[in-house]
Amino acid sequence: MAGIVLVIAWRGDKLLEGRGIRIKHHRIPTTASEIRRRVGMSRRTSERAKTALYLLILINIFIYSYRDELQPYLSLKRSYRIHDGNIQSMLLSIFYHIDATHLFMNMMALNRYGTELFVYTSSYRWQSTFIVIISYVICGLGAFLGVELLSQCHNYQWESKLRVARDASRCTHWFCESLNDKLGTDISSYFTNAWADLTTSVQNVDIKVSLWYNQIIYRIGASGVVYGWMGMRLITSAFSPYHRSMDTFDLFIIIATLAYDLKQSPITLDDLRMSSLLEGDGIDHSAHLVGFIFGTAYAFLLIYWIRYTSYGFGWWRGGRNGRRLGASWEDEQRIQQQREQRRQNSRLTNQQRERVRL
Repeated sequence: MAGIVLVIAWRGDKLLEGRGIRIKHHRIPTTASEIRRRVGMSRRTSERAKTALYLLILINIFIYSYRDELQPYLSLKRSYRIHDGNIQSMLLSIFYHIDATHLFMNMMALNRYGTELFVYTSSYRWQSTFIVIISYVICGLGAFLGVELLSQCHNYQWESKLRVARDASRCTHWFCESLNDKLGTDISSYFTNAWADLTTSVQNVDIKVSLWYNQIIYRIGASGVVYGWMGMRLITSAFSPYHRSMDTFDLFIIIATLAYDLKQSPITLDDLRMSSLLEGDGIDHSAHLVGFIFGTAYAFLLIYWIRYTSYGFGWWRGGRNGRRLGASWEDEQRIQQQREQRRQNSRLTNQQRERVRL
């Protein structure tokens, strides 16, 4: 059966090449030793990816368990918050949890999507330890950078609201104009701008307080990484030849989760009102959405990098572009067929020897 499949595939490639379509052929292992080597390599790389994934989970559990004993180094005040963070605080925040339920849910989701991304794949690059760890760090940092950018958008919207109020309250009386001409500067704007800022802040005190609170709270947890890997899984399911497709139930869960996070996220300035703040559930939904978006972009970049380049780092270097799903199973089938062929040849040889003796 395997021989028939290879003949059909070879014949189909020849027909396509006859029509002007070039097919990039990959060398198929022929000897039993080469097949065993490739099967063993695939198993070793998948074990490395699984080990790296479990290592990340153990780091999260360790930090949660010993955060009190290592208080000077693992203090909550060292974690990330907007306009008052750095790379070190972001790295601590993507491993830091203070609630056991939060830790358990994140680690379960991390194990599920990480296994589907880096373990259940036929690409050696996706199974690299380096890719597993760097994907965790990049998705976590990307989620926090996106939250920082969203905060900048909120500040820009607030400044725009203040500029509109200042323009509306500008003094156009002849006395103000004559005073400005006399002093050589727009002295009246200092008073009208201060009055406009005060009245705007009083009228929108709930937005002002929510904007301030949104910037001083500490943001912790691996949820941004989980949603980043969720976005990566969605993209690999649709565009990666080395990953399995997601079923309808998983797609429904992702869509429903994103819809809920989009509803709860403060995208615009009006979403930061006090009512939404008091009715919130204490979850940073905006970090979820930004992490998902960043994960999809990162997955696209990684897929096309693996497809069109052969560059890597350290042991993850050159030539290991991966194989399609099912290639390991086909290698095992070839090994079994070769073993069966050797047994048959051995039986024929023994029968010939017996005939010669007779």
